[in-house]
Amino acid sequence: MKFYCLHEGFYEGVQLRLDQLKAACCNLNIEFVAMNSLTVDYSNLPILTKDDLLYNAARGSEVLETILLNKEVTTFYIHNPDFVVANPDTTKYSILHDKANIPSPKTIYHLTNDRALLKKYVDYLGGFPIIIKAAGSTRGIGTIKIDSWQNLISTVDYLITTGDKFILRQFIENKGAARIIVLGNEVIATEFRDNIENDFRVSGNKIKNYYQRDFDEQTYQIAINATRIANLEVSGVDIIYDMNKQPYLLEMNTPFDFIPTQEVTNINIAELMIKYLTKKSKK
Repeated sequence: MKFYCLHEGFYEGVQLRLDQLKAACCNLNIEFVAMNSLTVDYSNLPILTKDDLLYNAARGSEVLETILLNKEVTTFYIHNPDFVVANPDTTKYSILHDKANIPSPKTIYHLTNDRALLKKYVDYLGGFPIIIKAAGSTRGIGTIKIDSWQNLISTVDYLITTGDKFILRQFIENKGAARIIVLGNEVIATEFRDNIENDFRVSGNKIKNYYQRDFDEQTYQIAINATRIANLEVSGVDIIYDMNKQPYLLEMNTPFDFIPTQEVTNINIAELMIKYLTKKSKK
């Protein structure tokens, strides 16, 4: 049995994920095969079977994953798809979650500089402040809090020129975000990330503002449902709570950085993931 672990280059944290997954494979006597989509030989790719395990551990390499996918190979998908779309953008999952009525901030999925539409959108989102978020942003970078009409129109006029994609989202006052790790039909690890001092975000710098914390069953069910709706069996789900302690799904991440959660919980998430795939391959 081989565990094929895909990645595209080495941005921050990728090598740590690969190291943990490789160590877990070593403990379980499974051959670990790292495949960098930037350097792999596309003329000599393996044909994977049910006994092979496939996981895209980092952003990118969707083309390589699509090539390697078939109906037999064992993955974290509930049903192996025919192709994989770009995974850095969680917007597509948010749309599915909205359709399923999972509680989440109201969202407008297209940014415009049309003043009349913007006024309607601000009203729909509950008024200022609102959030503008770049599609595919991570670690809080590209998430902007807008407090006034003047701030909105000047920011939007610039963002439209970049050619990038953005969404508008309701701002929900909160103190931080829960990170819920889902595997199969259960939650295996949880942490809470405090908002950075004098910031509305939980990340964006090197401060270690996260710690282990348990949550209620409603929170866990939101995370599990969000993962299953996206045709997945593993994910890192971010949930915020308003000042009345009501949970809202912020986003579901795949792939996700399990290293911080593994560190603060002392749960070997990497090994649990590989054990899950191994068991699945034998069904």
